[in-house]
Amino acid sequence: AGYLKQRGIKTVFVTGLATDFCVAWTALDAKRLGFETYVVEDATRAIDLNGSLDAAWKNMKAKGVKRIQSSDIDVA
Repeated sequence: AGYLKQRGIKTVFVTGLATDFCVAWTALDAKRLGFETYVVEDATRAIDLNGSLDAAWKNMKAKGVKRIQSSDIDVA
């Protein structure tokens, strides 16, 4: 977090594998460390063991992580 904060980064977009584990943990850590945090849903994939994906989305939402699509990102 220090590296990003030293460079003025305030927003984090999280993508990758697996939504319900690594992506969720990264997003929750980023949010806890004070970053505005988004998970780009269509740029992630889940393992989804016994409802783990639904539980991860609920937990991330409860902690303030935002769920978006790649088309929501303005790169201009």
